[in-house]
Amino acid sequence: MLNSIKPFMKTTLLAIVILGIGFLTSCKKHHDQQAPVITFDTDALKFFDSSAITDTAQMSAINSFVKQLKDSSLWTKFVAIYPMVGGTANSTKWNLKNPANTDAAYRLTFSGTPTFSGTGVLFTTTSDFADTHVYDSVLSYNNNAISYFSTTENTIDGYDMGCADNLSPFNEFAIYQSNDANNWFGYYNFGRKPASTRGLFMFSSTTSDVKRYENGAMVIAKGSAPVNSFTAMPILIGNVSGSSAGGQRECSLASIGLGLSDAEAQTFYNIVSKLEVRLSR
Repeated sequence: MLNSIKPFMKTTLLAIVILGIGFLTSCKKHHDQQAPVITFDTDALKFFDSSAITDTAQMSAINSFVKQLKDSSLWTKFVAIYPMVGGTANSTKWNLKNPANTDAAYRLTFSGTPTFSGTGVLFTTTSDFADTHVYDSVLSYNNNAISYFSTTENTIDGYDMGCADNLSPFNEFAIYQSNDANNWFGYYNFGRKPASTRGLFMFSSTTSDVKRYENGAMVIAKGSAPVNSFTAMPILIGNVSGSSAGGQRECSLASIGLGLSDAEAQTFYNIVSKLEVRLSR
């Protein structure tokens, strides 16, 4: 009788062990599916270290943004990218391309009392702006671009980014301006009033033309080569030097870099739009 029970007990015990192993394996697979491990790009990690950003959603969004720029061969096109994340002066001042705390690394220096929030930085007075420390004279006049992502809907005449309104050749950029709108390396027009002031606005200067882009689409071009002329002043975000009016539009991203083709401008807009969606702004 005892001899017949022993094999039965061994068989039952083995079955229990096998079921237990299967259960644990199933739990591990389920856990792995629920919490995949994120591999952070080394440039994204440097940015997180400097900005002290620890929010996992923000980290994931920035990481994807960097990887998509690199996958699209656009990462090397920029000397400065400001994602404006974190909601504080310290978290928004960093240059994603080189997050060192120096003027030479093009980190932002804020003036006035801008409003910092999770959706970006709002510049409401002529005293509110951010100095990028990128002088237009360090750019090639026929190979450069600047961009400003606005999260504000308004029809205020005012400058959003650029160098000067009191020193020729000015090199200034207004998202919305009913009269004296823009002057960027020889591009000049009397007023630009887009249907919406929300989105990504960009100027790009190349060997053959200077173009304005709105949400990835080219809307107006100079039609001839850019002008080899500089203010030798730094590019500001939120206003320009000597201006009596800023655009009072919240900036959720700004960039400075090399000139972009029509296709590259569209790709950059698509990547930035995905970043903004991931950041819920």
